[in-house]
Amino acid sequence: MALAVFCGLLPTAQVRAQQIDESKAIKVKAAYLYNFAKFIDWPGNALGEQDEPFVIGVLDDVGFARSLDATVRGKTVASRAVKIRRLGWAKEEDRTKLSECHILYIGQGARHRLGEILAVLEEQPVLVISDIPDFATEGGMIGFVLEQGRIVFEINRDALKRGKLRASAKLLNLARIVESRVTTGRR
Repeated sequence: MALAVFCGLLPTAQVRAQQIDESKAIKVKAAYLYNFAKFIDWPGNALGEQDEPFVIGVLDDVGFARSLDATVRGKTVASRAVKIRRLGWAKEEDRTKLSECHILYIGQGARHRLGEILAVLEEQPVLVISDIPDFATEGGMIGFVLEQGRIVFEINRDALKRGKLRASAKLLNLARIVESRVTTGRR
C-alpha cells in the first residue's frame, strides 16, 4: 500500500518545468521525503525506543520545513509520530543534533559547507537528502534533481551503505543510481 501511495506521487512530480512553481516543487519534495522513510531500513536500534518520535531534521531551509510540517502532520513512520526539527550549524551543539535525526534534509543555504556536514554524519544511520546540485554524486544519499521538467531523485548506494542504511528494491527501481565522485573523507 505504501508503494502505491509513493508511486501515486509520480504524476505530480512529473509536472512540466514551466508548470512547477517553487511552492509546488517544495510540496512534491516534502511528500517524496516522507515516503522515502517507508522504503529505508535502519539498523538495529537506530530508531531508538518505540515511544520516541521519528525525527526529520531540516538544515537551512525554513520554507521546506514549513511544507514538511504540513505534509507529515498527524502521520507516522514505523509506528512513531513524526517530529520536524529545524536545525542550525553555528554551534557545536547544533552539529551534534544532526546525528540525532533519522532523516536530514540539507537546504541550499548549507551548500558551501556540504563537505563538513557529510563528514559529521559519516557512518551515522541518518538518511541525508538535498536538492543541492550534484548532491548524490558528492557523497549525499538521495538528491532531488529537476530533469526534463520533472522532479526525479538520485540515490547513492555507497553513501547509504556507509550510513548502514538499506533502500528497498522498490525505491531503488524508481531512482537513478549514481556513484560518488569523491570519498567523503577527501572533500
